[in-house]
Amino acid sequence: MRAIPFCCLFLRLITFDSGANDWTLKDQKDGIFVYSRHSALSKFNDIEVEMDLPGTVTQLTSILFDVEKYPQWAYCTKSAVPVKRVGANELIYYSEINVPWPLSNRDFCADAVLSYDSARHTTCLVCKGLKDYLPEKKGLVRIPRSNAAWCITQKSDRVVHVQYILQIDPGGCLPAWIANMFASKGPMESFGNLKKKMEALNP
Repeated sequence: MRAIPFCCLFLRLITFDSGANDWTLKDQKDGIFVYSRHSALSKFNDIEVEMDLPGTVTQLTSILFDVEKYPQWAYCTKSAVPVKRVGANELIYYSEINVPWPLSNRDFCADAVLSYDSARHTTCLVCKGLKDYLPEKKGLVRIPRSNAAWCITQKSDRVVHVQYILQIDPGGCLPAWIANMFASKGPMESFGNLKKKMEALNP
């Protein structure tokens, strides 16, 4: 795994030049904690999720790299397909996101890179949006900016701790209720589904 460059990028994603400790708790359920804070780069707030999951780092990263199954658990994901395998720990993928009618669905490409921070004993998965990697599709709004980072730590033999941070600008015009839906309901449902998948692997 490529350790130093992408762990450094992960730490930059944590701060986003807007202060590292100004998170506000927005929702809490079944051990899932969803926070938000003002973004210095977008009118849409940054999102943070923290939780413990049963299982191992390897099990979780296998799920996260199986992009074609994202529609099974990731909120409002209509489709996700690999575009290019760069290596064992790097993948470029394309995804389409369902948005309620009458608004247009969103889509994006992302470069997902898995790395290991030996100093912190932490596995990092950084997904950086690639706005112009593929031509835009008619009827879809290309997400202009998307950065996501997973920080995964083996807390015990049977439990992993996850910290997830998302910075996104969905593009176009979205009413506040749609933005809030993706900011709180989306992470809660996605991580609830992810928890069920990990529980199925660790009965």
